Amino acid sequence: MKRAIKFSIAVCLFSWAMFAIVRFGFGITNETNKMAFTIFESIYMLFPMLAALVLQAFKMEKFNHTGLVNFKISWTWVVAWLLPVAMVFLCILINGCFPGIKLEYSAEQLISQYKVPEEQQELVRSQLSSMPASLMVISTVVSALLAGATINAVFAFGEEYGWRNYLVNALRGKKFWAAALFIGAVWGIWHFPLIMSGHNYPNEPYWGVLLMVVMCVLLGAIELYFVLKTKSMVVAAIIHGTINAISGLVIYFVQGGNDFLNGMPGLAGFITMGIVILCLWIFDHYVSKEDIFAHTLDESLNRTDHGKGE
Repeated sequence: MKRAIKFSIAVCLFSWAMFAIVRFGFGITNETNKMAFTIFESIYMLFPMLAALVLQAFKMEKFNHTGLVNFKISWTWVVAWLLPVAMVFLCILINGCFPGIKLEYSAEQLISQYKVPEEQQELVRSQLSSMPASLMVISTVVSALLAGATINAVFAFGEEYGWRNYLVNALRGKKFWAAALFIGAVWGIWHFPLIMSGHNYPNEPYWGVLLMVVMCVLLGAIELYFVLKTKSMVVAAIIHGTINAISGLVIYFVQGGNDFLNGMPGLAGFITMGIVILCLWIFDHYVSKEDIFAHTLDESLNRTDHGKGE
């Protein structure tokens, strides 16, 4: 546990220091230089891996000493890759059930969410109206799946090497939910400066920090399940990358609501992820009978019946 705490403190302090240098040293923000800030956000994703590699170097550990960086692809990988798509569609449906929210293919939420300048709003409306909803959905899903398994997964790998590789190894003696809560909380808190800068919760930066922790605990539990089932943290990078690529689909259909309610980072997403976790638990307990949710990480990673049902 001490190792996990040391890593968590180190990665947060280092990442926040780098953010402070960019924000206060160079004056780069989402408002002053959107392109440069977006590039930094991508680089920020690599910091957990950098911190893990430095700590591993001090202990003379090999890159894959955990055994979790492998590419033994199975049907579980395919399920994990497609799951974010199903989650986002379910999230949209749940979002539409909230009072004051309607589901409608429109540019208005996009304009509001991204604060599109008034002179560009009509162009956005005309471009979106010229593309049928079905075509937009298909193109978004296809591009999200491709990006989620390639370029997005590469950057997500930087985070997941720290969260679902280094920390999983450091918490091997802990039960599933204890590890999921710890890793998810650290993951969410690590986002602190980005959230305060408008990432994910542009209208609620302060409450957004707490909401991000909740989201990371729930999404992290889903990712942890697939990591333990496949014995590979790469599958977490694919889930993470695909979620990042497709979650924006919500803003094309959900009209109304706010940062607390909308999309995967809001209540609709929390309910969605809760349903997914419940389904995974039912499958895990009654179908595969591996009981990953009930065991320690060590017991799941060392189980001899790996591959059963795969």
